[in-house]
Amino acid sequence: MVKIPADWLARLFLSLRRARSADAHALAAELRPFTERPGQRVPVPRATVLRTERALRGEMEITAEQARHDELAEAAEYLVRTVTAAPRPRAAEPRG
Repeated sequence: MVKIPADWLARLFLSLRRARSADAHALAAELRPFTERPGQRVPVPRATVLRTERALRGEMEITAEQARHDELAEAAEYLVRTVTAAPRPRAAEPRG
C-alpha cells in the first residue's frame, strides 16, 4: 500500500474521467473510493498506483494539448516518486 493524499487523488480522478481512453476511465472508477476522505493520506494498493501511472502515460501519448500533456506528466511523475519512496512490504519469513 502507498499512502497518497485523498485531495490529490480527487484531482487525478477528475483528470482521468476527462481522458479519452477506456483504460483511464476504468482507473478513474477504481480510484474513486480513495477520494472520499479529504484531508487524509489514504492507503492505495501499489498495483493500482502502477496501473494509474501507466494509464497517465498512455493518455500523454494521445493528447495534443501541451498544458494537458504537462499536467498528466506531472501526475505520473508524482506517482512514480510516491511508489519508489514507499517502503516495500517484507516477505514473511519461513517458519521452521
